[in-house]
Amino acid sequence: MVEIKDFKASDCNALWNINRNAFRKSLKKESYEEFKNITENSIGKVIFLENEIIGAIFLKSQSEVGTFKVEKFFICPKYQNRGLGYFILTHLPEEDTSIKKIELDIDESSLKAKKFCEKMKKEI
Repeated sequence: MVEIKDFKASDCNALWNINRNAFRKSLKKESYEEFKNITENSIGKVIFLENEIIGAIFLKSQSEVGTFKVEKFFICPKYQNRGLGYFILTHLPEEDTSIKKIELDIDESSLKAKKFCEKMKKEI
């Protein structure tokens, strides 16, 4: 069962490792400090599957009330291509009623991420 919980600072190291694995083929390499900065300056939601952390989404509040932009979104590679990304983005407003609209920028650094973003822009 997939659960979405609020990010806690104690989740940071586990999420850093998942993030690195999820984007290991990406052209853009990110330092731990850059990653930590995003986690500290965004609203974070951690994704659990059967009590195991498998990913996270970090959102930044926009000027329009209830609108959030995705700053970072990643899922452990072994759980990718199972519809979890779609599930998270479409169900997040049900989990957190302060979220009314989610904005997603297309990630050009990874073909896989680019395809996912293009598909999801039509859905959310």
